[in-house]
Amino acid sequence: MRFLLLNPNTTESMTHDMEEQARRYARPGTEIEGVTAPFGATSIEGFYEEEYAIMHFLQAIRQRAEEFDGVILACYGDPGLHAAREISPVPVVGIAEASMLMACTVAHKFSIVTVIPRVKPMIEHTVKLHGLESRCASIRTTPLSVLDCEADPTAAEREILNASKAAIEEDGAEAILLGCGGMGPLDQTVGAALSVPVIDGIPCAVKLLEGIVDYGLTTSRAAAYKAPEEKEFVEIGSLAPGATA
Repeated sequence: MRFLLLNPNTTESMTHDMEEQARRYARPGTEIEGVTAPFGATSIEGFYEEEYAIMHFLQAIRQRAEEFDGVILACYGDPGLHAAREISPVPVVGIAEASMLMACTVAHKFSIVTVIPRVKPMIEHTVKLHGLESRCASIRTTPLSVLDCEADPTAAEREILNASKAAIEEDGAEAILLGCGGMGPLDQTVGAALSVPVIDGIPCAVKLLEGIVDYGLTTSRAAAYKAPEEKEFVEIGSLAPGATA
């Protein structure tokens, strides 16, 4: 089977790291192709950047999804997830929802450890979007930017460990979710230092998609994920100054 992994930002090295993380946990025979956003921000750390990334996700799905058995949205806010499911001919999994669902099978309460404090409201929104507030013990932030996780893994590991220990000791966390796609490669080293499961959303998305495909499931079109209604669209390019029909 083949999965399309969509990086919401324009940083090629992060796409490579997420591809490698996905392949590390994928079964033999499962192929992963990562795609870097051709436009947008170098990292996603605010609502504007996150919303901007949705257009990349939707454009890539429209252009490429038919070539694959499933799509991974590799942004911890799961931006555009529901819209992506409407238009995708194959199942779409977001790394945040995947990690939370996986955590619920091995722990009663999970905490999410993420990057700079401004992303906390975004992740609170994501937890509510997926209806898992009662299972989330806390959201702990760090001084790390998204790109710091890649640039200095040693410092990133230290900050993630400190926040994780606080979540376990003070918040009652029974599992730690790495709340940024760039944190993924640290799951094993952080997990070795803690007494609870440490979960990265990218492997969770891979394993969920493998199971979905094996089970023969497809996205329900009964209501929420029906294809968009037939109507005329004005494409973004036609709104550019000086554009002509």
